[in-house]
Amino acid sequence: MRLLQLLFAVAGLTVSAPVFAGDASGLDPAAIDRCIGAGEGGNCADAGMQACREYAETKYTGDDPDFVEKNCLDASHQAWEAKLSETYQALLDKEAEAGIKPQEMLRQTEHAWIGFRDSLCDYRADAATAREASGELARLECQRDEAARHWALLNARLRDMPE
Repeated sequence: MRLLQLLFAVAGLTVSAPVFAGDASGLDPAAIDRCIGAGEGGNCADAGMQACREYAETKYTGDDPDFVEKNCLDASHQAWEAKLSETYQALLDKEAEAGIKPQEMLRQTEHAWIGFRDSLCDYRADAATAREASGELARLECQRDEAARHWALLNARLRDMPE
């Protein structure tokens, strides 16, 4: 997450800081890698979530009924943001090595994507709140899902680039 924040800060963008996850979240980012390695690709947004929930339920003793889910969604979102940041930088590097000059276009595209993601997730949070569901959970799930989806797009672009 910090690398992604640094990349976005250099580009003049902002990313909200994580709220719930930490080293004790119970989410194993390797579960995402195993899912991707098994060929699941775009269906891996939820990877590691069940184990995280089970772990967090044994550790959390507070009175927030949504804490476990918030914790795991935030941790999963952070893991996907880290993968996204890594892939984004690799794509920039590979384009530079290939002599491709539209790196500024890639940066602009990422900036536009962040705006799209934020608007979409705000909409989902507002819609959930209107249905008397947790807007915070809807936002966290949306952020995680959109990061995973965008990672898959950038990763496909990276894979398709000539060596």
